[in-house]
Amino acid sequence: MSCGAVHSQARELLAQGYAATLVAATLLISRSSLYYRKKPHGSRADRRYDERIVLACGEKVAYGYRRITWWLRRKEGLPVNRKRVLPVMRERGLLVRTRRLRARRRKEWGRVEASRPNEIWQADRTKVWAGPSPGWAYLVSVIDCCTREIVGWNLSQRCRTEDALTAVEQAVLETTTLREPRSLTPTTDNGTQFTSSRFLERSLSSASRTAAPLIITRRATVTSNGSIAA
Repeated sequence: MSCGAVHSQARELLAQGYAATLVAATLLISRSSLYYRKKPHGSRADRRYDERIVLACGEKVAYGYRRITWWLRRKEGLPVNRKRVLPVMRERGLLVRTRRLRARRRKEWGRVEASRPNEIWQADRTKVWAGPSPGWAYLVSVIDCCTREIVGWNLSQRCRTEDALTAVEQAVLETTTLREPRSLTPTTDNGTQFTSSRFLERSLSSASRTAAPLIITRRATVTSNGSIAA
């Protein structure tokens, strides 16, 4: 028989008038357990400052429980902590809704509009993690501003002018299917690989060697307002 069933039987015998000593000895239980009465657990929290906490929340509607605690301790001089303020604000529905952090989208000032393919190219370099063995690698890519497609790229472990030239030369070779020459404006940032004299000379010579040559009119940079400057 379980302990709960034994005590239930003991309480029934006591209600019938049997002595507690006799009932305890008969059922082989402690006599003190017959006098046990479960008491409701009352809150031991100090409720003296609840209304002050609510008033502070009304004055500082944008404050969370941490700042309300600071306000009450610093400005009001009340001996309260966060463990006291938080339950009161939760019971009264005064907790401030947390703001969801969202990633900020990049501005579109760097986007260059082109009316046809192979009119404006943008070249840039970025650093990517290639794994524990090779480590960091450098990716140079050339994008067509009209189709938004990568027309040339190169991935290497060094950041050299030769790597940037490889990406540009690959992009130039991809345009050999053109039937007639087209003018092309390459745009880059002010990186040392793109501003070197060897990069400019090789880019022009690579364009002139194609079957349907691209006429590179100038090298330009993208300014902060989205325009192209020579």
